[in-house]
Amino acid sequence: MTAADSAPAAAGPEERRADWFELFFDLVFVVTVAILARGLHGDPGGAEFGRFLVLFFPAWWAWVNLMATVNISGRDIDRALSQPMLIAAMPGLGVMAAAAPEGLGGHAWLYALGAAWVRVVCFLVWLRPALRRETALPLWRPVTYCLVPAALWTVSALLPDGWRFALWGIAIALEIALLAIRSEYGTALYAQLSIEHLVERITLFVVIVLGESVFTVVATFADHLTAASGAAALAAFLLVAELAAVFFVWGTTVAARGLGRAQADRAHRIIRDTVMYLPYFLVAAITLLAAALGTAVAEPTHHLPSGADWALCGGVLGFYTTNAAIALRYGEPTRSVLGWYVPCLVLTAVLLVPGVLLLPAWAAVLCGAAEVLALTLLVKHRTHRTRPA
Repeated sequence: MTAADSAPAAAGPEERRADWFELFFDLVFVVTVAILARGLHGDPGGAEFGRFLVLFFPAWWAWVNLMATVNISGRDIDRALSQPMLIAAMPGLGVMAAAAPEGLGGHAWLYALGAAWVRVVCFLVWLRPALRRETALPLWRPVTYCLVPAALWTVSALLPDGWRFALWGIAIALEIALLAIRSEYGTALYAQLSIEHLVERITLFVVIVLGESVFTVVATFADHLTAASGAAALAAFLLVAELAAVFFVWGTTVAARGLGRAQADRAHRIIRDTVMYLPYFLVAAITLLAAALGTAVAEPTHHLPSGADWALCGGVLGFYTTNAAIALRYGEPTRSVLGWYVPCLVLTAVLLVPGVLLLPAWAAVLCGAAEVLALTLLVKHRTHRTRPA
């Protein structure tokens, strides 16, 4: 189940940390992100971008649901079930990753079966406490949230493409609709969530995606050992490192503060939006950026193709846009957020866009690194200026 579907009514949240097995489980997403990113290298068009966004969401959705289940495993679920659950889910996620290159084509049926597999695992985890009345969760919730979507994904594997994709949409829409319904057991669950664990797990997921960016840059440079490729790889590494610093220095601080405040205020929709939905756009933006950086390292002295232009500009702008949306959703002052987001828009328009259109690939990437560095220095300056003496 998810962060919105059940909880006991007893004691307060139990703060906990991610354990080594959860980190091992996340390794499957290194493969998933890497495989999905392959279709974005070179000169991707609208079809390639759309395929990535469509196929990445079910994989993200599976991960975030499993993460939320583990988060509350100290309450409604015997924590001893967490590791077997993750082991059981990994083959399903692996199937989704393997089928991803043709996930909207000849292997769509296999991708659908992988998605169904994960949902069956979630259902089995919640079945025992629901039957034994060890939780406030009524049985119809895991049936509706996990088993019915699993059935829809399974049936879709047997249907032609049009009907298949319609069932995919219905399955995901059903889960999203259930998350939107307020209920007394959902309310109790939000109060039991471990904020520390949520922040740590999402942060580690972003580490995986940033790691894919570094891997792409280094692997491509290994195949193109020239001075120009080295310059592009160095600029790309600087860009990724700067984004990592932005996220870990400011993003995680805002997340911990915002989630804690939302939980205290019983603002459950804020938790749902900033945990279940918005991080999807953040990791998608970083993945787009990684693909563009790989293209730049491979062809450093040429202008980036138009698809890579979109990926580079969209990756940087998407990263900051999503962080702005998350900060505003947490209730950060609008003036404070606009203080760095408006300069981001300006720098993208006057520095990054002209850079990708007029300069060779290595210099275009350097423009991206310069933009992120300028924004970082701006935030530092504003922070020092507003900090009390």
